[in-house]
Amino acid sequence: MDEKLVVIANDSYTSALVLQSYLESNGVKCYLKNINLVQPNVSDNVKVQISEKDAEKAIKLLSAYRKPEKGDSQPRKILVPVDFSDHSKNAAFFALRLAHVYKAEVKLLNVFNSPVVDMIPFTDAASIQIDIDISYSILQKNAREHLMKLFKELRKYADDNGMKGLKIGYALREGFASYGIIDMCKRYNPGMLIMGTKGEGFRSTELVGSVAAEVVREAKVPLLVIPENAELKDISEVKNVLYATRFDDNDYSAIRKLLTILSEFNLNVVCANVCDNPENPVVKANMAALEDYTKRVVRKAKVDFDIIKGKNAAEAFKGYISGKNIDLLALTMH
Repeated sequence: MDEKLVVIANDSYTSALVLQSYLESNGVKCYLKNINLVQPNVSDNVKVQISEKDAEKAIKLLSAYRKPEKGDSQPRKILVPVDFSDHSKNAAFFALRLAHVYKAEVKLLNVFNSPVVDMIPFTDAASIQIDIDISYSILQKNAREHLMKLFKELRKYADDNGMKGLKIGYALREGFASYGIIDMCKRYNPGMLIMGTKGEGFRSTELVGSVAAEVVREAKVPLLVIPENAELKDISEVKNVLYATRFDDNDYSAIRKLLTILSEFNLNVVCANVCDNPENPVVKANMAALEDYTKRVVRKAKVDFDIIKGKNAAEAFKGYISGKNIDLLALTMH
């Protein structure tokens, strides 16, 4: 019977060769897949495969192979996208408290949609353009008024609660929400994003709202997501934080950033993965390697590691979040 191969890493061709050399020098046979045979040096996303029976040994070697990165500084800028709903206001008030602890500044961002007209007949272009200009002006005016109202509420809340020196700014952008947020991340360079989710906590079909999901895929910024029904205004109200791991190289950097950000607080952090077979040796070895790395890099961190049984990750996490009283979900893809 042919041996079962599992993917241990995805990397560039050069990095995959280095990893292959390292593992094979330690007795683990490797196979490379997805190589450009014409120009191997330009190959990207090369899969490093090993036999499943070598998985535990290989993952331990990988854990030792990874060099702990320098600790991240605390965030000095916090970006809070708002749409003026209760869940986004909740996130904004929470951001103020967090910024006060870090001596950071907060920037509110609202991205409003302008009307778009496709395939306008030439004869109607002038009249339609006038309507668009009027609609755009109204939308922009309404968005600015709502943004200023929220800004004043937050400013008053900060001043009344011992945070007079806290810097609060705001920005208004036109376009689609996710694109506007991602663009602002590139321009403003925040150390953290804080968003709320729509609906009653986490919906059964997804862990976060569609905008937050798009942002976390594209923006190279740690994202804290607060469910609408959490109603958090103070960091002291947060007791349990969930980081959902996918067991890729991004997890190591992501969980280090998360623990550095939350190191000022007495919180319980859970790093969890969903799979249909928690006894799978590859899954168990991956979790053990992540736990070992975390203990070496952030020694004072209070972190639990859990493998959740389930075929649908969103459904499994939804039940886990409810059962474990999770207050905050940490997301990052980088």
